[in-house]
Amino acid sequence: MKIGIIGGTGFYEIDGNEIELDSDYGKVTAFSFEKYSRKIIFIPRHGKKHKPAHVVNYHANIDALNKVGVEAIIAINTVGSMRKSMEVGSFFIPDDFIDLTGRKSTFHDEKAVHVDMSVPFCPVVRKILIEEAGKKGRVHEGVYVVTNGPRLETKAEINMFKKFAHVVGMTLSPEVVLAREAGICYASICLISNYAAGMQERLDVEEIKRIYNERKRDILHIVDECIKKLPEKRECECRNVPERGKI
Repeated sequence: MKIGIIGGTGFYEIDGNEIELDSDYGKVTAFSFEKYSRKIIFIPRHGKKHKPAHVVNYHANIDALNKVGVEAIIAINTVGSMRKSMEVGSFFIPDDFIDLTGRKSTFHDEKAVHVDMSVPFCPVVRKILIEEAGKKGRVHEGVYVVTNGPRLETKAEINMFKKFAHVVGMTLSPEVVLAREAGICYASICLISNYAAGMQERLDVEEIKRIYNERKRDILHIVDECIKKLPEKRECECRNVPERGKI
C-alpha cells in the first residue's frame, strides 16, 4: 500500500527526497521516502511559507496523491476545542464534520457524482489512529466544524457551533471530500492547540505554536505506528464509494 501524509501547521517538511508531483490543478511539492517497505508521500498542506487555509490548493494535493497511486491518507490538523473536557494538548480524531467554508469541494464539474459522506473517514485508518493516540495521551472523538479563515471565530459563532460540534478548524474540508471522491482512505489526527473564542482570556498564536511544538514528536510517532499497522490490502469500502455515486 502506498500511503500519503498531509502535514498541517508545524509540519512543513520531513526526511526524504523532495519531489514535484503533477496534478490537473497544478504542481505539488512533496517528499518521498520508504518506511516498513512502503512508499510514503508527504505533502506539507500549507507549503513551506504557510499559505492560509482558504488558499491551499486542496484539489491539487489530493489529485496528485491519487495520480501516483496513494491508497490511504493520514492527515494532520490543528484545532480549537469548544469543550472544556477536551483539553489543550490532547488529541482529537473526527468521526464527522460540518463544512461552513463555501469552498469548492468536488472534482466533478461535467457530470454529477453524488459521493456518499455517511461515513466520511476510513474506519480502518481511524481505528489505528485512535489506538495509537491513546498511548500518547488523551484522545477524543466527535464533530469538526470547518470555517474558512484566516480570521479566528467570534464568541457568538463559537456559542452557536458548540451546539452541534466539538472542535473548530480551517483545513479538514474540502480535503476529506476530495479524498472520498477519489476513493482514497482518509482519516485525520488533530491536535487541540487552544480553546475557542470566549473560552480563554485571549487567543495567543505563540501559545498555539508552543503546544504543537511540544506534541510534534508524539504526532509523528502516532503517524509512524499507523503506517506500520495499516493492512497491506484494504479492508474497507472506501475505494468503492465513488463508483456508487455515479448517475
